[in-house]
Amino acid sequence: LTKRQEYKATLFTLRRGILPITIASLYCQHCHTTYHHNYKVRNASSPLAQREYYGGIPDLIMVSQHHVVERQLAVLWEVQMFLSHTSAEAASRIYNEALRTRTDDTEVLLNPVTVWDTFFLHALLRDSTKHQVCLSVPHNETNAQRLNVTLEARNTRMAGTGQDQWAHACRDCMKVVGTSASSRCRISACVTDGVTVGHACCGVHDCKIPLANQRAWFCPSHNDLRFTCAVRGCDEKSETGWRTCAETAHRGYEVERRAQGKAMFMLKVRLARTSGQAEPSTPMTDLDYLDEAPPEEEDELNPVSVKIRGRLSRRWTHNEQLMVRCCSIILSRATFFGSEAITSVKEFIHVTFPVHYPGSLPSYIFYDNNCLLRRHLAASQNPMDARLNNVGLPVDAFHASRKHKESDAFCIMNCSPAAFPELMDENKWIFNSSVAEQVNVWFGKYQPIVKEMPVLRYNFFLDEMISLRNNWMVRKLQLDGKQPHFIPLEDLEMELALMS
Repeated sequence: LTKRQEYKATLFTLRRGILPITIASLYCQHCHTTYHHNYKVRNASSPLAQREYYGGIPDLIMVSQHHVVERQLAVLWEVQMFLSHTSAEAASRIYNEALRTRTDDTEVLLNPVTVWDTFFLHALLRDSTKHQVCLSVPHNETNAQRLNVTLEARNTRMAGTGQDQWAHACRDCMKVVGTSASSRCRISACVTDGVTVGHACCGVHDCKIPLANQRAWFCPSHNDLRFTCAVRGCDEKSETGWRTCAETAHRGYEVERRAQGKAMFMLKVRLARTSGQAEPSTPMTDLDYLDEAPPEEEDELNPVSVKIRGRLSRRWTHNEQLMVRCCSIILSRATFFGSEAITSVKEFIHVTFPVHYPGSLPSYIFYDNNCLLRRHLAASQNPMDARLNNVGLPVDAFHASRKHKESDAFCIMNCSPAAFPELMDENKWIFNSSVAEQVNVWFGKYQPIVKEMPVLRYNFFLDEMISLRNNWMVRKLQLDGKQPHFIPLEDLEMELALMS
């Protein structure tokens, strides 16, 4: 090994603050490989050169050429993120104020970009170590793009059954019912619900093609629509500086909506100043808010005469759908783009509990709109949907008593919790069907953090938060004597896996 090269860098530590360091690399002339602290690169000048990381997670993580982060600090940041919803900006400020050493040797401060780079690289190193594979990423890409291919592969793997705790079971989410040996069996339950968390998406309803960049309004396939009038049904070209065409009514619609946005912005500023909260940044935020209504409730002008509807800002995905065990373990997550449609919920169930693991299907799935789901399944001609006919689809007691009509006989007969007496023991529910609401509160607090994330990082971050929280919950269940465990593979592959 020859050609030793040294350069200055900064080390961020948990207990010793920010330290100036020197990093060295060595080069092998025979194999044309450069050896760095965390990785090696063969033929580094080639556009196809790859960084191949050494096995395991190092104590010092080289997140960029001049920034190195102590592993203990990376763990602290991710714990702050999943337990207290700390953003990268807040984490960097906390570090600079509380943990940075006050010396004259360096004026370097930790910035949010370094926190994010550390988070994603540390998570990928942990993932590759767990699966005993070498983490390999492009060498000559920018830090913002370097991990994209690996992030996408991990995101694809996480969909449906990818979470570590997907096969979880414990005494809170699986129960033994029946009085005699011949009638005793094990039953399990899950809850699915939508959370208003989302990312920017194509302005065409339910289009799932990713945007070219975070400021784009349409995907590459629909990009020509950015010059079209924003009023629904109008195909005229918009004029320079406007989102609408020259039509008087359409221009009036845009002027009115912009005025409403500014008024809402000023009201928010006054409220923030009075209550001592942070002031909103720009009036455009309010335009986003005003235009984030479902299609049937989009902006209207002169509703008595001619209705004018349109969208003057970017479109956002509708919600994140979660599948949660009644012990609070999150099994899976999916992004719903256009709406929380019954067909989307059904497909989410099929993906989370795939047909090749029939034993994974829970005995009961609680959902707010199970009556509509049950109606849909009854009318479905899809053979795959028939597997859900043996799954109980109750509505939780709160929504059944307050959100569903007493006159709906179908709902009462098929989805009322009273129609499932086996779910009660001494007038108490044996499963906590309100667990999704509690999880939603935790999950929903990530919206300000992920709203402007690129979609690859958005999905990876949310999946990682779920994984970290699940592991924390399993430790808590273990301490509480709930006996958390994994359902054996042979049981998952059996049609009647949960029967004794």
